[in-house]
Amino acid sequence: MSENVILICGAGPVGLTAANSLARHGIPVRIIDTAEGPTRLSKALVVWRRTLQVLDSGLPATAFLPHGHQLKNISIWADGKQLGAIKIDDDPFDLPTGLLIPQSKTERVLIEAASTRGVEIEWQTRLVDFTVGEESVTCTLETPNGQEKITCSRLVGCDGAHSVVRHTLDLAFPGEAVDRRWLLADIEIDQETDPHAMRAEASAAGVVALFPIGKSRWRIIADGGPDDENTEQAEPSYEEIQALLDTRTSTEWKITTIHWKSEFRVSERQIENYVHGRVTLAGDAAHVHSPAGGQGMNTGIQDAANMAWKIALVEKGGAPETLIATYQDERHPVGEEVLKSTGRMLRTIMVSNPIVRHFRDTAIHIGLSIPAIRRQLTEFLSEENITARGSRLCGPGIGRGAVQPGDAFPHVPLEQQGQRMLSTDLLRGNEATAIVWGKAAEQPLPSHFGIGECGFPLKRCSLDTAGDIEAFGKKFGLTQSGCILVRPDGVVAAVGVGTSVVGETFEQWQSP
Repeated sequence: MSENVILICGAGPVGLTAANSLARHGIPVRIIDTAEGPTRLSKALVVWRRTLQVLDSGLPATAFLPHGHQLKNISIWADGKQLGAIKIDDDPFDLPTGLLIPQSKTERVLIEAASTRGVEIEWQTRLVDFTVGEESVTCTLETPNGQEKITCSRLVGCDGAHSVVRHTLDLAFPGEAVDRRWLLADIEIDQETDPHAMRAEASAAGVVALFPIGKSRWRIIADGGPDDENTEQAEPSYEEIQALLDTRTSTEWKITTIHWKSEFRVSERQIENYVHGRVTLAGDAAHVHSPAGGQGMNTGIQDAANMAWKIALVEKGGAPETLIATYQDERHPVGEEVLKSTGRMLRTIMVSNPIVRHFRDTAIHIGLSIPAIRRQLTEFLSEENITARGSRLCGPGIGRGAVQPGDAFPHVPLEQQGQRMLSTDLLRGNEATAIVWGKAAEQPLPSHFGIGECGFPLKRCSLDTAGDIEAFGKKFGLTQSGCILVRPDGVVAAVGVGTSVVGETFEQWQSP
């Protein structure tokens, strides 16, 4: 059977993002997963602002917000005393810094969006094997109705840490396992609490991190001590989880129900290349790391969004094959930095030496009292400091602008036709966008995003200069006239006083 489709292996948040992004650009998709259906477990619990930004133009953040709670406070405790806190006072009009939402609900939103685009998940379907050709990938699937052989245009591996795609390509997964037990449980407690506040408590026995799932439901992740190679992994008992709360936290909570409990190990690994001809990998199939900071799912979703529009543009003939290599160029360094930063966080909280713990706790107390450090930590967690500056996809920019090509398109208030809006509203529903005002609004623009007439429709958004756009323009170093080209993943591609920067940007994409 021959199909001119992209086959996505794995229907978690990463694979679902890839499916939505490809279908948004009119690319036929099949998405398979070995599970019987969507997860019912909470799993990853935070969607950060950068992820909401990346998805927003094709899947509005408002689709996620009703299913979670906005993060408003992160507190750090040691030996029963609060060392400090980060208070998050988001403008209600703005995207939240973090949304506390169970992965099961995140997946539900993504599945519903995919369904509206004609994409249905093929559950209980396993990728058995594949061979990669110059113009296609031949895959063998095990389905509920038996084996099926298909020829697809490309294969996307979003199939997790034990990826069949990665193993079949025989890719090395260098890194290390952390020699430590970790205990996890989703619990119901005997009282209502603040569903907007995360906390971490450290003691000589180890750290306990607490994440709200609802007013009386919480996720616990706790250091279970050194790993014993002679002991098999096993679920922690009810008594063990309650003891963690009693002896290592100041909460005084009593568990009424345990919905899910597990023991796990942390591995820190990353493949060297995310692109292998017509096969690409994303998420845990490409990198795994510590859960510290809640970066894993978010990094994977952003991988998928970056990768998918590039595959779609090449498939439509709007860019050369070499464009897909920029997925590796832009996202591998991000994965590498997440690996390093979460590893440092993990080792910091694992410190057991009393003297070192004292210095660590003092540093945290002092650091969290300094506004600039709190701001830096918030930007790190929300992933707003991620940039693709220096990528060969970056077109011209204005040197004095705070926002440069490769940065996320900023979400700032705008007033247009007497209505207050966010700048990111200008991108919503568009496959790609050019924002113009002043003299630039009178100049011609290409009809398509990409090379020639085969790319994505390029939406022209003309700003009313009678509205309040001064602060918006200053972000880019612009005043009376401007043109901003924005990629499908919400990244700024080019900035200039006139529309000529758009054509210049597309021309340089043709270079190898």
